[in-house]
Amino acid sequence: MSRGRRNRARRAGRPASGGPLTWVISLPARLHLRWLVILVVTAAVMGAYGRVLVTALPMPPGKAPAVDAQQGRSGPTPHVGKASRAR
Repeated sequence: MSRGRRNRARRAGRPASGGPLTWVISLPARLHLRWLVILVVTAAVMGAYGRVLVTALPMPPGKAPAVDAQQGRSGPTPHVGKASRAR
């Protein structure tokens, strides 16, 4: 008998250790229902995210930049790092 067969037989006959929680968590895999669990969890997450999107407060509208009547420019200059000149 080869060494590989002994290991395989030993692994197959080993009971799942870890108690009832491990047994419950591994139940879908043992029943070949992984795809069902994945679909249920995905649907629950999508439903929770959809609920958050539907019930969230709307974003406040941005304030439109004021147009400078003298120079015809709108709002602050695009050069954020530079100091603005005094008038």
